[in-house]
Amino acid sequence: MKRGAGGLLAAAAVLAALAATLLARVAPGFDARSVLAGAPAADARKAGATARPIGNGRVPPDWAFTPGRLCAENDPDFKEFRYPEHIPYCRRNVTERMKQEVAAHYGIPRGEWPNYEFDHLIPLGIGGDSHIDNLWPQPRGKPNGSDGKDQLENQLFQEIRAGTITQAKAVRQIYAWFGGARQIPASARPAVPAVR
Repeated sequence: MKRGAGGLLAAAAVLAALAATLLARVAPGFDARSVLAGAPAADARKAGATARPIGNGRVPPDWAFTPGRLCAENDPDFKEFRYPEHIPYCRRNVTERMKQEVAAHYGIPRGEWPNYEFDHLIPLGIGGDSHIDNLWPQPRGKPNGSDGKDQLENQLFQEIRAGTITQAKAVRQIYAWFGGARQIPASARPAVPAVR
């Protein structure tokens, strides 16, 4: 009886592994390891992501995990208001633990970290936040990697500081850099500025 049960368990394990492999192929982002371990399926923030270049050669973040987030006056990292538009500015506060969480989600082992910039999707210079929703490992390089995006960020910072562009337009340009029309999430939409 024990021998038969062991054989059944082994067969069940093989079938479970096969089913998980097939599901992973037809459902990208499916976490087969959680099924094999008997754990509940992971939510969208923990499902992991495979970075794939889009049509313009740029690798976008996993939008479900890294939707982007703006600094707000009630944020613990809030420092001051800046620029003619009176935009909330937050201090840089990216901890090692945050980097580990982001790297784990994106499947980047510690030894490969030098190939990525742990980037603020919406840069601090135009009012981004250091929240985990605004961090992702952007592949280094130019013109489609971190060097190319850094050039855009610097241009937008100069324009927003001079008052020649609004924060809302700058944020739209960040999302547009990845190509396609993308719905800006509520966390990345500037609040209506108060009249001063």
